Amino acid sequence: MAIDATTSEELSVEIRPGVCRPDWSAVTTPAARHALSGRMAARAGLLDKWSQALEPNEDLVWRMALDLYAENGRPPRASEIAACSDISAERVRVVLHKLQLRDLVGLEPGTDAIRYAYPFTETQTGHHVALKSHTLNSLCAIDALGVGRMYRSDVTVESRCQLSGGSVRVTTGDEGRTLRNVSPAGAVVWYDFAYEEGGAAANSCCPSIAFFCSEEKLQRWLDQQTPPRHGVVLSIEEALEVGRAIFGPVLTVPSAASEEESSASSKLRKALR
Repeated sequence: MAIDATTSEELSVEIRPGVCRPDWSAVTTPAARHALSGRMAARAGLLDKWSQALEPNEDLVWRMALDLYAENGRPPRASEIAACSDISAERVRVVLHKLQLRDLVGLEPGTDAIRYAYPFTETQTGHHVALKSHTLNSLCAIDALGVGRMYRSDVTVESRCQLSGGSVRVTTGDEGRTLRNVSPAGAVVWYDFAYEEGGAAANSCCPSIAFFCSEEKLQRWLDQQTPPRHGVVLSIEEALEVGRAIFGPVLTVPSAASEEESSASSKLRKALR
């Protein structure tokens, strides 16, 4: 994964040939652009973890883990990932630990069992995403909003206001590109810049990247925070742009994929039938 510095603010990482993350072309609003720029500046350690290229087998295991997670509604086992590829189960286990070092997945302590793989987690976070026939937990509000574009499928997100506990519901259209409905209409997202160097986004910033019923409730919550939080207030539309930029590229494979990747993809499709 090579770092592509289009400008000092628009840093991105080439996660596979021709596919860069975040996808800055998905961002059109100043607030969403500020959120992504601030994210990259505040989480330089995360960029470092992504900056070295994944080996082909590592990239394949990452994508298969996410495909199977969505298909089965739970984290896949190493043996299930192995069955969809020419990679042995033992090698898959080794690769999963390497992916954890890159903060792409999280494993149950002392095991090779997947606990989370952004955007999904087995932890009850309060962010629920209805994707096809399953309802899954997402790690944060932005992860939830990014699911639709990641899987090229519309989703329904059910969550709660971080302050009041009131219901927040969002549905997407156009395969995750647009909003179909937002309730309440004034709902917003707080995009927090917190990041613990050497740690994982799942434990540092994700718990505070949340939905609020209104900007007024968000401000009340911010006023209560000690020390003060640093981040960006986003409308749901702006938050969707950030989610699309971060997660849209994750499962994208260039049209000129290698014969090996095409064969692996074929095996995955057969396994999912």
